[in-house]
Amino acid sequence: MNNSELYPLLSQIEKPEDLRTLSEEQLKPLAKELREFLTYTVSISGGHYAAGLGTVELTVALHYIYNTPDDQLIWDVGHQAYPHKILTGRKDDLKTIRQKDGISPFPKRSESIYDAFGVGHSGTSISAALGMAQAAELQDKNNKISRNWK
Repeated sequence: MNNSELYPLLSQIEKPEDLRTLSEEQLKPLAKELREFLTYTVSISGGHYAAGLGTVELTVALHYIYNTPDDQLIWDVGHQAYPHKILTGRKDDLKTIRQKDGISPFPKRSESIYDAFGVGHSGTSISAALGMAQAAELQDKNNKISRNWK
């Protein structure tokens, strides 16, 4: 079986804009496919996927509701972002995570326009989001992070 047979909804998603074309009823089955894809892929390549398994539905919801990358998502623990990587054009590269010349196991600004902040482990998300919101306000941007931080 190929990926489009195993993951019919997920195979349609190359970027969050594709996700936003789905109906709300398709989001739960998409999350199931995303969880299965993540489990299978990381079981081959290695990596810390437990944190990502815990954020599957959250990641689907955030990318569905917000206009990413204009509305920026900030992750507190980089390993939470594996589902985010899958939904933002790195699905086929996930198998290279933690390998030479592979994708980063953490959000990495140089890797994707959807990675707003290069985070490794926890404790930096609030200060990063606050700084980004203040910078956006100074630039008169009207994205979600700048409107919702106060």
